[in-house]
Amino acid sequence: MKKLLKKRQLIMATLVLALGAAVFINWYYTKPAVEADGRAITEAAQGNPAAANEEENLGDSQYVHNPYNTQNSEYFAGAKLKRSAAHDEAKETLNAVITNGSASEKAVADAGKALQTLAENIKLESDCESLITAKTGSECLVVISDGAAQAVLGGKALDGAMALQIKEILVSKTGLGFEKITLVELGG
Repeated sequence: MKKLLKKRQLIMATLVLALGAAVFINWYYTKPAVEADGRAITEAAQGNPAAANEEENLGDSQYVHNPYNTQNSEYFAGAKLKRSAAHDEAKETLNAVITNGSASEKAVADAGKALQTLAENIKLESDCESLITAKTGSECLVVISDGAAQAVLGGKALDGAMALQIKEILVSKTGLGFEKITLVELGG
C-alpha cells in the first residue's frame, strides 16, 4: 500500500511540475509580444512609424487613410461649427428681445415662441443626425428651418432604398411631409 501511495505522489508531483512548466512557457511566449507592442507604440509616438509595424498580429485592426473621408470630415466639422454659431447668434438675438424692457408683450411672446422652436429644431437636428449616421454609417448634417429639412450626406453613395430610409427617419422625427425634405449627397 505504501508503494502505491508513493507512486501516486510521484505521478501527482510530475503532473504539477508539467502544469507549472506549461504555464511558464505560455507566459514566456506571450509576455514578449506585449512588451513589443508597448515598445512599438512608444517608438511610433516618438515619430518612428516603422517600429510600430515590427510585429503584426493577424486580425489586428488597421487604420486606412482615405483622403476623401478627411475632406468630408473637414466639411462636416466646418458646417456644424457654422450652424452652431448661427444658432448661438439667433439665441442671443431672441434673448435680447425677451430681456429688453421696452419691447412689447407681443414681441416678447413671439421671441419666446421662436426661441422654443429653435431649441426644438436643434434637438431634432441632433437626433436625426445620430439616427442617419447609425443607419448609413457615414457622416451627415441636418438643417431644419422654415418648415423644411435638408440633409447633407457624405461617404457612401446614396441609393433609392437608403434615401427612402433617411426620408422616413426625417419624417418620423420632424413630422414634415416627404415633399418638405431635401437630401443632398456630398460630392467628393
